[in-house]
Amino acid sequence: MPALLLAPILAVVGGSAVALFVWWIEDFFAWVPAARRTAGGEGPPPNIVDSLGLRTPVEFVMASTGTALDDLAAKVDQKLVYAGRPFGGVTGREYVALLLVTSAIGAPILGVLFGLASGNLLFGVIGGLFFGLMPAIYFWVYADDRMQNRKERLSQEFPYFLDLVVMTQQAQATLPESLRLYAEAAPGTVMAEEIDQTLKDIALGTGVIEALQRLERRVVAEEVVRVIRAVIQGEIEGSNRLELLREHARDLRFRRWERAERASEVLKAKIVMPAMMIVVAILLLVLAPALVEMTGMF
Repeated sequence: MPALLLAPILAVVGGSAVALFVWWIEDFFAWVPAARRTAGGEGPPPNIVDSLGLRTPVEFVMASTGTALDDLAAKVDQKLVYAGRPFGGVTGREYVALLLVTSAIGAPILGVLFGLASGNLLFGVIGGLFFGLMPAIYFWVYADDRMQNRKERLSQEFPYFLDLVVMTQQAQATLPESLRLYAEAAPGTVMAEEIDQTLKDIALGTGVIEALQRLERRVVAEEVVRVIRAVIQGEIEGSNRLELLREHARDLRFRRWERAERASEVLKAKIVMPAMMIVVAILLLVLAPALVEMTGMF
């Protein structure tokens, strides 16, 4: 009997530990600042690997795997670039190693907890392997979510950026001056972060074309990439920058208008059924007393 009573208690304790661990990770990510690694600086700043105290095992995994993780690390690194270098500017190779380390640490700990809670070794092993992957899955999903969120914000902010650049170019401002004016006018936005990094590249001696090419490699929003490529091509060929930007600004407004019209049509179709249900509910409320009186139900 005591053993039967102990099992559910251990299960509750184990489940609570998992829930608290996931909650801690989510709360921790809100605290980790985003940082960018700059060439020629004083070295990379501490990132999430250092903050978690896992630098030694992560370095061991990176040294042990050699070039086996290079392809995956390159893909992950590009994803992190699109996400704005979260987690303190962690690299793709560090990130992959961190996923492996957290899985290796989480699996045995959670396996022991589930084994004690169930009293079954096999269930503990299966539960540990399954739930031990939760930290790695969370890290992976969070990066995807951050990348998608950044893409959407760039798409929303870019039209206003383009309009401001067109206005300042009409006032005979240079392209770096236009970029600086936008960064000062829209602090805290994703587009301003990217423009700040572009201005830093220019200040370090990188040419405007090279700085724009780096900006293109950091963003994933299609309309942003399309305009940046056109500007780069125009700078190389010596085209009229103002007319080029005006044309793309008009095209972007037209595309946004089309998307808004399509969204409104979809909304009209989706709202028909809820509206009908509301009308039916109102009719029932109005007619219910008369129906009850006519039928003599009460």
